[in-house]
Amino acid sequence: MKRVLRYLLIGFIMFPVCASAQTRIGYTNGDFNRTDGVRLSSGTTQSAAIKIPASKLAKLAGAKVTGIRSVFGTRSLDNVKFFVKADLDGESLYEQQLSGFSTQWRDYDLTTPFELTGERDLYFGFEITCSEAYSPLAFDRCYTEPGCIYGYLADGWADLSSSSYGNLNMQLLVEGVPSFTDATVRMFNADGYYKAGQEYSFQGQLFNFGTEPITSFEVTSSVTGGQENSNTVSGVNIGPGEVYNFDLTSITSDSEGYKDVSVTVGSVNGADDELADDNTRSGKMYFYPADMKRSYLVETFTGQQCSNCAEGHAVLEEALEESGESFVQLSYHSGYSPDDFTMLEDYFYQQFFGVTGAPSFMVNRYANPNINPLTPVFSLMSPTTVTKAYILENVRAQSEQQPYVGVDINTSYDEATRQLTGTVTVKAYRTPEVSNPSLIVGIMQDSIVAFQMPSSSGLGGANYVHRHAFRGGLNGLFGEKMNITEGEEVVKEISYTLPESITSTYDNATSIPTDLKNMHIVAIVANYESGDVTDCVVLNCAEAKFGSSSTAAAIGGVTAADGAKPVARLTGTADALRAEGNFDCLYIYNVGGRMVRKCSAGDTFALTPGVYVTRAVKDGQTATAKAVVAR
Repeated sequence: MKRVLRYLLIGFIMFPVCASAQTRIGYTNGDFNRTDGVRLSSGTTQSAAIKIPASKLAKLAGAKVTGIRSVFGTRSLDNVKFFVKADLDGESLYEQQLSGFSTQWRDYDLTTPFELTGERDLYFGFEITCSEAYSPLAFDRCYTEPGCIYGYLADGWADLSSSSYGNLNMQLLVEGVPSFTDATVRMFNADGYYKAGQEYSFQGQLFNFGTEPITSFEVTSSVTGGQENSNTVSGVNIGPGEVYNFDLTSITSDSEGYKDVSVTVGSVNGADDELADDNTRSGKMYFYPADMKRSYLVETFTGQQCSNCAEGHAVLEEALEESGESFVQLSYHSGYSPDDFTMLEDYFYQQFFGVTGAPSFMVNRYANPNINPLTPVFSLMSPTTVTKAYILENVRAQSEQQPYVGVDINTSYDEATRQLTGTVTVKAYRTPEVSNPSLIVGIMQDSIVAFQMPSSSGLGGANYVHRHAFRGGLNGLFGEKMNITEGEEVVKEISYTLPESITSTYDNATSIPTDLKNMHIVAIVANYESGDVTDCVVLNCAEAKFGSSSTAAAIGGVTAADGAKPVARLTGTADALRAEGNFDCLYIYNVGGRMVRKCSAGDTFALTPGVYVTRAVKDGQTATAKAVVAR
């Protein structure tokens, strides 16, 4: 399963404004939603600033700031003061009151041009006064460059680089910028799911901060303990203020653990870059063991008297097969109404998660904010195309999340005594960022032939095959709390006598015969918060047939020969993109997880500039990658 690095949209932005011979300098990508203003603290005063380091200012020495370009979260501002400082807690080197505030980008002239020098770092920012009812600051919500975005919080100035705000929406308007070449490599976030021994492909991004076009450069990447990979990019024409996406391949590690990954751009236009201090970016990656097993938990709420359920289950199975991932599936028979299958847990989960109808489903108990952030349960009753998109979107969103733990089941079964014994082993590769991790162990019986209310298309009937029916838990409704510490294992012993039939623990009225060949043990590691259904996300899960182990299930997907691996990339600019590569179908999602396009190789189309996730499918294999679409 391929993973990608998430390249952050940061760096200096420099766009020539021909009409006034000015150059725009800042960090923002220009994005702003007028409903997305920011208030950093309580009180009527709000302040934020950007830092431009002395190394950059040295190249701009002698140039003059003649104005600023900005946008605000509201027009209802009492006062806005623009300032320039060498120390955020010190006196201003320059300050000016602004007027004519707008929730759209506009220019503000300085009464006295401010000359730039390279003697020291400088901070350019706002001090805003407004009613506490308003959120006056505007940010682009993209990732930021460390140490360059600041805000005044309750206890003083703080680096906002790691916050979710992004870059302050302010640019300097500068005249007299000299001619120079400067390539900047954008930062990346390497937090994701990677396995030792597998190769990963990433997409990096170069930003031209200089005033000269970039026609060629060399890219070098490396991982701790691995070989350097170099590639020369030539025949390009990257103008000032433009970005260029380049491919990084063969990112791999032979061993598990934390690794440093580094990306460097050099030999710009055949020579050393004039400002090379931002030509290398690095980050930490965690590589899980090569035999790490990872599955996603898919839970459905259903009922025998539900006329839509058979149709919904068919759509679900089709979508899961198309995703190419590995799943543990459980069906709870209480989403519509209790029936012959219903266990006490089924009814409890229905009530706990607030299920109001069937068929419905959860993927890793994840509340997708693009569908409904208030619940992890989503309907399977929508039109088929919409439902499949929701299912695939939820799976994709989870595929980039780290599992933190491995789950292994090993069992033996004595046919004479019908006794199942064994262990569930939870290995913590990293300490999960959850408050109350729990282990749930239960029984699942597959392929039970029984009645199902027929759908309008004829699915269902007296001999319907019910898949993945939950037949009860072995350690409580939400399992048992466990301590998960990096590098440690937790082992739980299993002992269960398989009855001739399992009686509903909901009403003790109906029994369903057991069938050894279709009996499974299921183990789930998930968070459990009794007061918040959106904080019960599953980290990892596994299943094993009675008398076998979970390692026999080849959890984690099928490894394809190199020639069968899907490969895809987006080329061109936002208004003229082209899907290229070796794939049967390409799905494109925005950073929020919503699918925005499905296309074939060679298709051309337009997208809004930004970061996207592509998922290429070929012969049942999938490959996920990040793509940065530039203007």
